Amino acid sequence: MSAPLRRLGRAAYIAYGGSVIAVVMVVLWLVTGFVRSARVAVALQRLASRIMLGALGCRFVVRGAPPAAHGGARVLVANHTSYLDIPLMLAALGCDFAFVTKHELLEWPLIARITRGGGHIPVDRERATSRAAAVARVVKTLRAGRSVLLFPEGTFSFDEGLRPFHAGAFKCAVAAGVPVVPIALEGVAGVWSQHARFPRSGRVEIWVGDPIEPPASGDEETRVEALRSEAHRFIAAHARRA
Repeated sequence: MSAPLRRLGRAAYIAYGGSVIAVVMVVLWLVTGFVRSARVAVALQRLASRIMLGALGCRFVVRGAPPAAHGGARVLVANHTSYLDIPLMLAALGCDFAFVTKHELLEWPLIARITRGGGHIPVDRERATSRAAAVARVVKTLRAGRSVLLFPEGTFSFDEGLRPFHAGAFKCAVAAGVPVVPIALEGVAGVWSQHARFPRSGRVEIWVGDPIEPPASGDEETRVEALRSEAHRFIAAHARRA
């Protein structure tokens, strides 16, 4: 195919995909205004994510056993590679969960309503008080029986491989007495690289590990480190080509 035809095809793809995303997000924003249950809001977000990913031609396959819908609260931890990560998690996992997200996204009215409707947890990583409040809210959410998704790298990893994991997610798991489920996203960079302004069609593999229970003995630091090390080991082994 000649370069002009490729550019034309890419432009048509972006126009179509962007239009579908815009329509779905506006409809989700409108419907969320009438929803009073965070679980229902997340179910709608899951449907919206599947529609948007389908429009983009982003296919995914889940390896391993996704957390059961009524299996109790868990801390879900995954590597972070692009803005597609949360839609992928919503689309692929059948369980209800809240996720921790950047506080800056609440500056966008459309995103703010959707985030609040799903009971998701914003955090300003530059402020210690915000980080502490987010940790307290994560623990409270877990103790109430709802799972929480966190990206322990804290930011996108892109091409340089897996970043060190912050301890916060694992401290929350120990404090709430719930297991950690490691999740590795592989192939996302091929769908939306750090150099692209818009994603492209492609295939992503989502590897779901077995739940890791907090150690029964040892001090908090030892138990947190055990969880962090095992989760990092699983994700590093399955996200070689994030």
